[in-house]
Amino acid sequence: MSASQSKSKETGGRPMLDQGSGWESAQAALIVSRPGLALEAVDAALGLKGTEPRQAGTGLAVLAETSWSYRPTEKSTDVEQHITALVSDLLPLQGRLDGLRAQGYRMHIDVSGFVTSNSACQLNANTIALIEQLGIPISFTTRVAKGEDDSAWLESMLR
Repeated sequence: MSASQSKSKETGGRPMLDQGSGWESAQAALIVSRPGLALEAVDAALGLKGTEPRQAGTGLAVLAETSWSYRPTEKSTDVEQHITALVSDLLPLQGRLDGLRAQGYRMHIDVSGFVTSNSACQLNANTIALIEQLGIPISFTTRVAKGEDDSAWLESMLR
């Protein structure tokens, strides 16, 4: 039995991110961007208040353009809960999301968090099916867990 199967079995067969999975925190967000993006225009178009707008050229990962993001929940290790809450907020807005795409806005769902090296992320099929209903790409952004060497993955590759 693989380590990921063992973890899944320990959680009652549900492939869920938990404290033993290597994730210290995780969250899901809708990210919207386009050159010349006006944050207020996205707020108005979707009827949602952006939670972490980022201006071009700022942040840990310097962005080439301004982006608008929406996160419905606090940080946690339960990424399935985050995705479900996000998709539940966005499904009624499908027409508005389509309208933004028609105007040249790009969007994706980003699942991000701090992880320990060599940890696995699993999502159950129902969660993936929820995301598929939106027709929006999904990305995963991970950072090394606090206190862990960010080059540890390289050392494991060289062994």
